[in-house]
Amino acid sequence: MPDRVIRLVIKPLVFTASLLPMALLVWSAATHQFNANPFNAIVRSTGYWSLRFLCLTLAITPFRWVTRWHATVRFRRMLGLFAFFYALVHVVAYVVFDRIAGLGAPDRADTWLAARRVVSAIAADVSQRPFFLIGLVAFVLLVPLAATSTSGMIRRLGGRRWQMLHRCVYAAAIGSVVHTYWPLRDIERYELILGFILIMRACRAYALRTPGRPARIGTMPAA
Repeated sequence: MPDRVIRLVIKPLVFTASLLPMALLVWSAATHQFNANPFNAIVRSTGYWSLRFLCLTLAITPFRWVTRWHATVRFRRMLGLFAFFYALVHVVAYVVFDRIAGLGAPDRADTWLAARRVVSAIAADVSQRPFFLIGLVAFVLLVPLAATSTSGMIRRLGGRRWQMLHRCVYAAAIGSVVHTYWPLRDIERYELILGFILIMRACRAYALRTPGRPARIGTMPAA
């Protein structure tokens, strides 16, 4: 596929499609299409979409191996940034709708008191419900990945160090799956999808490191 078509047609289409879930969420909230607790629906939906984009990001490289369509790697950074975007909205929605909205009017009137109340409530959630802590760790892992996603940061860090840092995406993805499905106590499709992707990556890494097939630098991209 010509580079011009990817840059001027395919990438804008992928970008628009990636924003569509957020647009539909805003529209549904504005038109009162959610149930009795619309804010909880927003928190849950953005969390699911972050997980979906993480899985898509990690699936790019195995998809390229299978299809030999190497141009797909050019969409990996965009999908990874959308995973962080939806994770950020997820966290902000939780803080605003679950914690700040739950404060009384006197607490909200005092900024410092409100901040202490919110931090205390979040700390209680983290200590009482381990999947909250796991989700927080997964989000924190995504922050440096998003911050170093530019070409300039790749040059500053160097390719090898950048790859090592961005392998944290695996831990973030596993943490996101555990955070999402721990309360459900069931095996869900995203656990199976992520498990399949990680098995493919592990098998590929093992095959490239067997005697007679030395690994090449850059063969195993970070995500």
